[in-house]
Amino acid sequence: MNNLKEEVLEILSQVKGSGKYVSAHVTDFVFPNLEVDSLGELSFPINEMLAKSLIHIAQKAPFGIGQNTITDNSIRSAWEIDAHQLHFKGKAWETFLNNVIEKTKEDLGIEDYEISSHLYKMLIYETGDFFLPHRDSEKEKGMFGTMVVTLPSKYVGGDLIVKFEGEEENIDFSQASADNKLCTYAFYADCEHEIKPLISGYRVCLVYNLLQKQSGKVIPSPSATGHISRLARSLSRQIKQDSSKPVIVLLGHQYTPENFSLDALKLNDRYRADILLQAAKEINCYAKMCLVTSYKMGTPEYDNYDDDDFSDDEETEISEVIDEWISIEHWLENNIPSLDEIRCEESDLITSYALDEDEPIVKENSGYMGNYGPDIEHWYHYGAVMIWSHETNAQLIFPQKAPIKLEWIDYFSKNLDTITEDEISAVEKIIDTRFNQDNFDNIINYDAVVNWIMSNKNENFFSTIDAKSLIFYFTRISSAQWIKLLTFLPTKNAHDLVDVILHDTSVKVFEQLLDLLNTMLNTKALPQFATLQISKLPACFEMVLEKTNDTASPLSKTAAENLIAIDNHSKQNDEWINRMAELLPKCVNANYLNNALVPALLNTNNKTDLVSKTLKNCKVHYQKITDIKPLPPENWTRKMPTETYHKKQWDIIKSFLESPIEINFEYRKLQSDRSEMEAAIKNVAIDLQLETIKKGTPHTLLITKTQDEYKKKLRQWNRDLVVLANIIQKIEE
Repeated sequence: MNNLKEEVLEILSQVKGSGKYVSAHVTDFVFPNLEVDSLGELSFPINEMLAKSLIHIAQKAPFGIGQNTITDNSIRSAWEIDAHQLHFKGKAWETFLNNVIEKTKEDLGIEDYEISSHLYKMLIYETGDFFLPHRDSEKEKGMFGTMVVTLPSKYVGGDLIVKFEGEEENIDFSQASADNKLCTYAFYADCEHEIKPLISGYRVCLVYNLLQKQSGKVIPSPSATGHISRLARSLSRQIKQDSSKPVIVLLGHQYTPENFSLDALKLNDRYRADILLQAAKEINCYAKMCLVTSYKMGTPEYDNYDDDDFSDDEETEISEVIDEWISIEHWLENNIPSLDEIRCEESDLITSYALDEDEPIVKENSGYMGNYGPDIEHWYHYGAVMIWSHETNAQLIFPQKAPIKLEWIDYFSKNLDTITEDEISAVEKIIDTRFNQDNFDNIINYDAVVNWIMSNKNENFFSTIDAKSLIFYFTRISSAQWIKLLTFLPTKNAHDLVDVILHDTSVKVFEQLLDLLNTMLNTKALPQFATLQISKLPACFEMVLEKTNDTASPLSKTAAENLIAIDNHSKQNDEWINRMAELLPKCVNANYLNNALVPALLNTNNKTDLVSKTLKNCKVHYQKITDIKPLPPENWTRKMPTETYHKKQWDIIKSFLESPIEINFEYRKLQSDRSEMEAAIKNVAIDLQLETIKKGTPHTLLITKTQDEYKKKLRQWNRDLVVLANIIQKIEE
């Protein structure tokens, strides 16, 4: 493995894109027509008087630490004016910026990309001002770099130092600025840079965020072919030696998860990622770009634990690591599916640097929390490429979550000629074990299972798994896919399959069967199969009713509509119609009748015999329950609950509940006693209302008798009257 790492790193070190990490230019002066709020139009070159006027309306420039923005003159000393206070007149400055951006694109090796610049700040440096080494944060989505335009003025010092991958560039524009030139420089956001102290004069500049607007073509490396072949040979040797582990190669930059994409890769990362992906393809391995995240949490290296400003200390490091881990996540889309988060060790990575050698891209601390000291957290997000064999893939996909497994199964179905026996075995085990779904998720669509069975031409696959698994898939695969599968299977296999499923009919199975049969009738698919299964519906629904308690609904509104649609499509005999018309309103659950069955009956335009007879049976039920109007309670006596857990509390208010005239009970007790009383009352169904009166001490829990149950019954009775009227009207149409 060490030899492989050395080989890969040696090859990648030779992969250089056409871009630099910093771009610097000096151009002839173009009048900006720049106006500043409260000051007016600026004149050039900027003299001492104008610079002081700018400082007068400016504010001290802060800097960011994690989620915080602070001002500390020991780290950064400068003045800033926000972009909204700056205004350009005319087109000259826009033309100048466009020309600068084109030169910047050429220098950074991103000619094929469309980028834009957003004005961020005006910065004013006076004698002694500076900014210690730092990296620019991504201030808006799509930001990949910073561009600075230095306006003409006289100053000494203030050099820009930019560092990247051991290289350093020193940019001194003081002489050009004194000669009334416009000086620009641009660099990637994760390049470390600093502004050296200004020795004299005033340095005034405009800071722009560089944003990527849309992708461009990959810029090929002249030696890409040779690099790909050498990488492929090295990777192939490693895969043969140990095919159980993926190869994880780190690129050169960190990226935030929000701005990580193929088109946002910086400098040489794009070319290195490209040849790694191509090398993997050459040796028939999977490869995807991802972020390798290194997380560390620990106690801070800090002396003054009474300092309230600890959370703003940028220099604070972790003294003792309490928790740490490395994971592979944030997979970029390509032609193969993604994976869930994968944990790994640093020794598994191919990298030329230690993960904590760089500054973390996110750095946060908790501050002090009561008696607890602060914790500090570091996140490092490195761009990477993971390469793994088909054998490794067979091991990786089994523990994945169901949606990821389904993506892979669908991918395999479309690429049968490229997958291995190990992967086929893994898929069959996944399907056989119902995706290891203990808590079945009904939202997930399992149509990919049908694609897999049909692609493999495995007519006997479902005959090898148990009835529980069949039911699991029957209720989670769409009707259209079931029709494809039943058409694919031999007739006997198809009938046997459905017989096993319907042997233990549940509400979900019955509803899926109705949807399947309705789809068959609409598409005219498998007519003989549909006819046979429709004939079994009364017996199936009777089984459903036997398993449904009084508080549950045996059918949803959609399922009831499917049943009525089936009756509309196919003529049934009298025995079938009479039995279904008797069974449908047999469950008198109010939710089922009011929200499922009756609306489905009332909304149908075709009043078949089934609809007419079922409506008449529903009419009998609603006449019975509306014959007697609910009456209000005779007095204020309320029935004592039978629960025994809060016996002490019920004994306290027993006489109040039994009183026919008392309406209110004031329970003035401490919070703990009031809470116990509230818990007792809220734990049962009883016509009592609670209110805490916060006057005096202790507070009073006011318990008031209500007529809520009576009002509820009255509302339901009125609704039932409306339903009955609608049923009678439908019958008489």
